[in-house]
Amino acid sequence: MEDENDNGANESEGDDRIAAASALESAKSFVARGPGPSGSSDGSSATFSSAFRALLEWAEARGVIRTEADFPFFCRPPDGHGNEHEAWFDEPSNRWYKATYPNRFGLAWGRRGTATAAEYLTRLVLQNRYFGDDIQLISVVDCHQRMRVLTSQPHIAGEPASCQEIQNWFSHLGFARLETRESVAWYRIRENLLVADAHEGNIVHSLNDILVPIDLNILQPSGRLREWALQAAH
Repeated sequence: MEDENDNGANESEGDDRIAAASALESAKSFVARGPGPSGSSDGSSATFSSAFRALLEWAEARGVIRTEADFPFFCRPPDGHGNEHEAWFDEPSNRWYKATYPNRFGLAWGRRGTATAAEYLTRLVLQNRYFGDDIQLISVVDCHQRMRVLTSQPHIAGEPASCQEIQNWFSHLGFARLETRESVAWYRIRENLLVADAHEGNIVHSLNDILVPIDLNILQPSGRLREWALQAAH
């Protein structure tokens, strides 16, 4: 017979996961309703500021604006870092806590500089939806009047996938390979799904012998970007 306390703990953890997943969807929907579509490649300061304000408005209403002091791992050096995040591993939960750099929202698609909050949240939702991830929105962290988005993500044990494995995998999933001036992207017409940053550092060949993406740059393009993707995919 299972221990009743264990059942209660499991139910509580499950409720927390559902709430965190719901928070990500909620934040994405709220911010995307602001000026400029979530799939837009508009890098204007007005679009960035509008999405930034919308995220803060959502976070304040939800009571999820926290400080670094609320998360002890901020007191130690990160266990990993890249162009978009610093990350800390939490062994008890087997999850990574990932914080964007202050007042930045990851890399923009097809342009230099930071993405908007809408673009960043949208890509996380799309990674959960289409690649079976479990990215959870934990908090918006007030870092000395600068903001960081804190998420968590499951740890995937394995090795970086090879370039050939990645290409075979995306082709098997029905994506068309698109050549850009500086990199390779992948596009699946039926969902209007455009994927970048699918390199060895962002896709793991897991111990279960499957490929698992951990940090893709995904959007559902509109306007000229969608026209380009459709034309290039044929």
